[in-house]
Amino acid sequence: MPKKPVTLTNGKSWPRKGDAHSHFKQILAKYAVGQRVTDHADHDDLSALLASYDNALPPGIAKKAGAGVAYFEKRVDLDHPGRTTCFFVVRRDGTSIDFSYVRALDSAT
Repeated sequence: MPKKPVTLTNGKSWPRKGDAHSHFKQILAKYAVGQRVTDHADHDDLSALLASYDNALPPGIAKKAGAGVAYFEKRVDLDHPGRTTCFFVVRRDGTSIDFSYVRALDSAT
């Protein structure tokens, strides 16, 4: 299978999608459930990945960034069985939505 490089709008890139997947998995693992993403580089990478995801959405589909990103947070994803955790985008207007880095990477390749 050919390599699928990933390049984000912030200039961060990986030669293979699997390398990018590992990067975002490590970011998720370093935060506790309910904790905000506080590292500036992590926030920057997540913002760039979110921008790639939102830009790939078809017209008429609501963007995950919504009114703008205030911060990212690790939460339990209650929409899926078990204790699956994921990032949530907390918007400037106070609303939030889950954000799968796995699905977002699919749109970035």
